[in-house]
Amino acid sequence: MSGWGLRPKLIAAFLAVILAAGIVLVVILELVAPAFYRTHAVEMARAMGGNAAGDITIEGTPAHTLQDDLERGFNQALSQSLLLAALITIPLALVVSAAISRRIVAPVSRVSSASARIAAGHYEERLPAAERDELGELTANFNRMAAVLEQTEQRRVELIGTVAHELRTPLSGLKGYAEGMLDGVFSVPHAAESIGREVDRLERLLGDLQHLSAVEAGAVTVRRDLVQLDTLVREVCVQLESRFAAKRLELHCDTQPVTVIGDADRLKQVLHNLLSNALRHTSTGSVTVRVRFDHHSGLLEVTDTGEGIDNSDLSHVFERFYRADKSRSRGDDPSLGIGVGLTVAKHLLEAMGGGIALESQRGVGTTARVRLPIPNASA
Repeated sequence: MSGWGLRPKLIAAFLAVILAAGIVLVVILELVAPAFYRTHAVEMARAMGGNAAGDITIEGTPAHTLQDDLERGFNQALSQSLLLAALITIPLALVVSAAISRRIVAPVSRVSSASARIAAGHYEERLPAAERDELGELTANFNRMAAVLEQTEQRRVELIGTVAHELRTPLSGLKGYAEGMLDGVFSVPHAAESIGREVDRLERLLGDLQHLSAVEAGAVTVRRDLVQLDTLVREVCVQLESRFAAKRLELHCDTQPVTVIGDADRLKQVLHNLLSNALRHTSTGSVTVRVRFDHHSGLLEVTDTGEGIDNSDLSHVFERFYRADKSRSRGDDPSLGIGVGLTVAKHLLEAMGGGIALESQRGVGTTARVRLPIPNASA
């Protein structure tokens, strides 16, 4: 049966069950029915005036001969009845088995065909909803898998486009400066300085891509030490204070003594990213960093009065290379990065046992909330 399809296997299985049940039924009838018949025959003979053993003679026929004839007739009638039942039951079983197997195999066949189409690159393939059983669950899981594959393919295409765009800008700059040097437009010192900046941009791009790949693969080591979160936050705020002052933005640091479990270096990286995002997207007003206890965890909040994020974009901001403002070219501003900072932050915080969430309103501002485990809660 190794070369059979699923439907023939199901039909064969149904018939095997019916055959086994039929054999058991015949064997039981052959063993038990004669004994029941003899007991019934004896009772009938006694009722007809026979002796205590149930023997009776009719028109000179010996009792044992009469009983043997009756028993043979009973067995023959029983065998004929079983044969007739088999002749009727087997074709009916074939029809019922075929109908049931078709109902079972049809969803599986649809999944198989759709899988082949997805393997050929048609990631938009979906299956119609099925009944609420195991086959229906299979269909639902297939549709979820297809949706994830479609999103992954979209992200892959976007990744190729994004990386190509990010590489094109510095490469164009390098080519321009090289041609300018050959034409005598740029002096060597001037061109060398500009070429160095473009090379730095390329290094940042490759470094971001490498770091993202390592974080998503779980290849980045994250310690889980006791960290004085308020002290760490104040240190980072002091480091970035001059950048906020240069943009004429106020940076407020409101902290309470909070000890969390995490990696100090990675937490600084996360906070740097959140404050850089706030600085980038806030033109007037202020940015506030708060540290406090909240619901048995350490809470770090970064709130800005910037441009905010639309609701349609908010659920995608942690996806790699996603940009809420697609009209802005990162190539024109190297400080914009390539859109992996929040993705990296999310993975790092989850590795520490924490998490991150964003709340935002267009034209009002954005709040990033980072939750981290505390020693007492984890004990």
